[in-house]
Amino acid sequence: MSKKTRFLLAIALPLLILLGMTIKPQATVLFGQEILLETKAYDPTDLFRGDYVALNFAISDVPKSKVDLSLDKVYNKNLYVSLKQEGKYFVVDQVSDVKPKQGVYLKGKFREGFNGFGQAGEAANYRVDYSLDKYFVEQGSGKELEQESIKGGLEGTVKVLGGYGVLTGIARR
Repeated sequence: MSKKTRFLLAIALPLLILLGMTIKPQATVLFGQEILLETKAYDPTDLFRGDYVALNFAISDVPKSKVDLSLDKVYNKNLYVSLKQEGKYFVVDQVSDVKPKQGVYLKGKFREGFNGFGQAGEAANYRVDYSLDKYFVEQGSGKELEQESIKGGLEGTVKVLGGYGVLTGIARR
């Protein structure tokens, strides 16, 4: 292999890897199903991240009744959260460790710990991360939206394709 060929491969390979990383998000935006998710009140604590709106979606708190898996199959595992439409928003239908063959679902990961408490002090909900919690906005326009987010007055538009979600927009309810 000549020096010129090795040089061209050294340049092309990283560029192809970077280009490949954009395929899944772009395919989701172009071909994914658009769904509307309800947000809940959330108080962001990281003030050093620039202009973004921190969001807490209602589907992030999954009731224990929707999870028929043992605890060892829940924590730090990738799971599939099937969604169904109720009114104008999509809500959690069920959780599985097997990829659904049909319907709208998001791939998520349960976080360590629970959110909320039920009877006798036991946890009522699992907390799920879908990597949809930050929406970057134009410089200087984040404060007003952040206040709406804290009150739970926003809704998020998400494109979903094969369990992968892309937050494409936020709006006031």
